[in-house]
Amino acid sequence: MSRALILLVAAFLLAGFLRFPDRAAKPMHVDEATQAVKLGELMAGTYRYDPVDHHGPTLLYATLPVKWFSAARGWGDLSESQLRLVPVWFGMGLLLLLVLVGDGLTPGELGWGAVAVAVSPVMVFYSRYYIMEMLLVFFTFGLIGCGWRFYLNRQTGWLVGAGVFGGLMHATKETCVLQFAAIGVALGVVWTADFFSAGSGLGVVNRSRKNPIRGTQCVAFVVAAVLTSVLIFSKGLTAPGSVVDSVATYGKMFKRSGGQGHEKPFTYYGELIWGGAMSGGPTKRGEGAAGAEAFWKQLPEKAGLKPSGRIVWGERALLLLGLIGMATAFITKPSRDQSRHLVRFLAVYSGALFLLYSAIAYKTPWLVLGPWHGMLLLAGVGAAGLLRLVEGRVGRMLVGGLLVAGMLHSALLAYRASRGAPSFAGHVRNPLNYSMTSADCLDWVQKIYRFAEVSGKGDQLSIVQADAGGGWPLPWYLMRKFPRYVWQGGDLSAMDGADVILSGLDFRSSLPEAVRGPEWVSFPLTLHPSGRLAVYVRRALWEAYVARAPWPELAIQR
Repeated sequence: MSRALILLVAAFLLAGFLRFPDRAAKPMHVDEATQAVKLGELMAGTYRYDPVDHHGPTLLYATLPVKWFSAARGWGDLSESQLRLVPVWFGMGLLLLLVLVGDGLTPGELGWGAVAVAVSPVMVFYSRYYIMEMLLVFFTFGLIGCGWRFYLNRQTGWLVGAGVFGGLMHATKETCVLQFAAIGVALGVVWTADFFSAGSGLGVVNRSRKNPIRGTQCVAFVVAAVLTSVLIFSKGLTAPGSVVDSVATYGKMFKRSGGQGHEKPFTYYGELIWGGAMSGGPTKRGEGAAGAEAFWKQLPEKAGLKPSGRIVWGERALLLLGLIGMATAFITKPSRDQSRHLVRFLAVYSGALFLLYSAIAYKTPWLVLGPWHGMLLLAGVGAAGLLRLVEGRVGRMLVGGLLVAGMLHSALLAYRASRGAPSFAGHVRNPLNYSMTSADCLDWVQKIYRFAEVSGKGDQLSIVQADAGGGWPLPWYLMRKFPRYVWQGGDLSAMDGADVILSGLDFRSSLPEAVRGPEWVSFPLTLHPSGRLAVYVRRALWEAYVARAPWPELAIQR
């Protein structure tokens, strides 16, 4: 068995080990809960695309097979672990898509790149997040892979496949326009570099002259992309208005790019990957480089290892390998089995996309997945390049051992950041855990479950949530169990008979006067760093709950 094949097999096994187990190691994030509730609307036949505050429906449709092949009778029976299977599949699928570009990279570059993708803490953590980001990365690489196949053989089918992936990108998330822009920049730079070099030194794969691209093939690409997006957004042409909304949303998204509470400095993504204090200052929501540094440093201590300096912790090794791979695309001669066109494309695409995302004020950590995936593939190029520089069997074994140790170290960080005992998946110091759901939130969900028990009403406990912001992720935990849970909109008429009222600050002045009387007790509730509610409980219900204390920990419906 060749070394490259060993690396590929090891990468796939490592990826599965890091992604599949313990998927419920942390509570549902706000964004995960919103997607989960939208899935419930889709299954109930009431889903409508929301161009203001939500993204495309591809993630929801991709989740339907989970329901079909599980014992779940309906949306309410699905668990967090089952929903997170979807991004896990797509995160693993990124390794399978490497076959599309396998003849543009050497076997060693392909193998090391696969390992880097498998063990990257960022890739692992967000492969276990029920949001659409991993799907967008998968579809983007699918488009690139099919485009590469078309570049090699000019078969129209590959360009149609690229169009389908492009349509899926648009139906997944509006930020796909940044990926399209980076792809366009990369194609332009590669073409320009090829023009001035007259095709010399670009690798064996690219030395034969290619047939020109026909106009009909371009039309086939556009038709495939548009048709795919239209069919998904319109629910099979039954809701054509959503297609118009999917285009009109870009005006609203442009306004959101200003930050809306998620403003970060230009260096935010670099700090996140590097793991150290590059800008020296905290970012919004208290999640900055200092927190990242402290988190990565404490991992080896928790694992029984002794820290040995700032340079060890973070994804710095993978980043440095990626930068080496990026540099080799322009300053060294390609190896016999490598396409300089492909490596240069990946280098420019990753760099351009990283700059585009960094230039936008609105930043969340999962947005770095797109450019980081390209850099991880270049890390494979860098790793293989280092091995080629070393002469002699002993020297290559030493360098190979160092590369393996670095990859295993990244795997350890990914394991501790996503799962493990003790787990940092839901830890406030985890820099990847952006605006995490608080322990206070889950504690109150348990209390509400206990209220249902002591009241004698069971699932018929009446809960009214009056909060314009949605009170996420409470709807995921409450609406599946309690049919009398009133949510979104603050129906004040339902409060008179309510047992529990969850009020946002924007509704407190509109609450019934009786809620402020002696028949009710109130408590603060922190949902996540930027979300707070006031909980009002009928005094008799609260006293019955307290009289039964202490309560054993309850496994809530997740």
